[in-house]
Amino acid sequence: MHFIIFLAQAVHTTKYLYNNKSQLKLVDKLTIQRILVAVDGSKPSLNASSQAIDMAKRLDAELIAIYVISPDIRYNYLEDTITPRLPRALKNVMMVATQRGETHVNKVKQKAKEKGVKVKTDVIMGISSVVKEIVEYAEKNKVDMIVVGSRGLSGIKKMLVGSVAGGVVTYAHCPVLVAK
Repeated sequence: MHFIIFLAQAVHTTKYLYNNKSQLKLVDKLTIQRILVAVDGSKPSLNASSQAIDMAKRLDAELIAIYVISPDIRYNYLEDTITPRLPRALKNVMMVATQRGETHVNKVKQKAKEKGVKVKTDVIMGISSVVKEIVEYAEKNKVDMIVVGSRGLSGIKKMLVGSVAGGVVTYAHCPVLVAK
């Protein structure tokens, strides 16, 4: 399995391509105590979760798996705010999206459990963009590395990385591993 690690420092970005055993040599030199993996149910995101689990085990790092509900399917308000209540149909869509997210992060949790890795899971309702939610979550939770799949379920095919992966690489405060 091949993957790419993007290490961003200030304006300069360095890309490293590693293969199986050699990728962990670089990772071992970094201080990584908390790894965030963002999943969406796509094959690349499942591969990303496997890489994150293996890395967390080798580095004895904390693992966090998140699923971000796309802001495209909701309004910018929730029931518990001062604004009007969500229409019943939208509320049902949000419940289905939340259940789908829980299903995906629970798959990661199960795979991690099988390998003896503890994982915290979270389903986030996106407000602005999936990229922004992942990056802000990573910053807020002091994540040392973010792991994402090269392409998600958006249907948009890019030559190297999908729009979410590319955005996370661009805006993340920490190294990003993009798995195929």
